[in-house]
Amino acid sequence: MRQEANLAERPKLWTRDFTLICLATFFIFCAFQIIMPVLPKYVQALGADERIVGLVTGIFTISALLARPFVGRELDRGGRKNLYLSGLVVFFLAVLGYLWAPSIVILMTFRLIHGIGWAGASTAAGTIVADIVPQARRGEGMGYYGMASTLAIAIAPAIGLTLLVKYDFS
Repeated sequence: MRQEANLAERPKLWTRDFTLICLATFFIFCAFQIIMPVLPKYVQALGADERIVGLVTGIFTISALLARPFVGRELDRGGRKNLYLSGLVVFFLAVLGYLWAPSIVILMTFRLIHGIGWAGASTAAGTIVADIVPQARRGEGMGYYGMASTLAIAIAPAIGLTLLVKYDFS
């Protein structure tokens, strides 16, 4: 009986906002993880050697790393939603840009922009989740939020490899 009373007193975790940000995180991580096994072959199809493939792959991480302190400062100023949505838009547009990149230099530019969008969206998402999850269920909420990205990391590379086989770039 006491356990039922405790469950009834617990604040709601699965709100509309929490569900949406978990779903958005799942899909943004899917997009990122689908690209990873495909990108090296795509860069090679544009005429790059292994060194350039590594540079194109790595420039994303470098730009994300450099952008995160600025994103964090802006999040502390309170613009969480706008920064999150801006990061998602930049991320999405950069991914679309990959499709029309006629050269390695332009692809690298999109990778650089992609990293900035990733930094904005992923950093803001974690901050928003920390804000909206009830304190009494913070550990549980952060666990479910983390599971959204982990699930994407588990399944999306297989999707990318399937696409690579289906649409051979060579």
